[in-house]
Amino acid sequence: MSPPIIAPPVETEQTPYPAPSLCRRRELLLDIFAMNSFSWAIAIPIELLLAGMSFQEHLQVRLLAVFFNTLIARPFGLYRLWIYRRVPGRGRLHAYLVDTFVFLSFQLPLYTANMLLGGASWMEIATASMTFMVLAGAMGRPYGVYLDWLRRQWIKRRPQIQGRALA
Repeated sequence: MSPPIIAPPVETEQTPYPAPSLCRRRELLLDIFAMNSFSWAIAIPIELLLAGMSFQEHLQVRLLAVFFNTLIARPFGLYRLWIYRRVPGRGRLHAYLVDTFVFLSFQLPLYTANMLLGGASWMEIATASMTFMVLAGAMGRPYGVYLDWLRRQWIKRRPQIQGRALA
């Protein structure tokens, strides 16, 4: 006997949207991918070149970061949406200021703790954290743009049922 086939949720006139758990799972996976890929790309020059960490220290910190980023990716995405809903405004400057604030206020304490757990010295932590604060203005908005771009790409690739997106 073959295992039962699990079909995707079927949309009806009463339920025009997919099952909430399917949406949440997809958003979770997207946020995890975005956070980890962006974090690693940004951390390489900061930790290896500016802070002077050894490759071994960098690798330990990054492996811890994968674990922590996976845990905090969705809360960060939700925090970002929450802040955007509460800070009125439009335009590029508004988006830059909000994304920078969100990125700095959420990520700096976590980044500092991650480096401490990864075995970095206090001097390395101070140097990397100060650099992180200076660069937050250059990273917050690009991460917001990257996250929004990934979400648009994710939505384009969703399977279609009866002319509507599945999730």
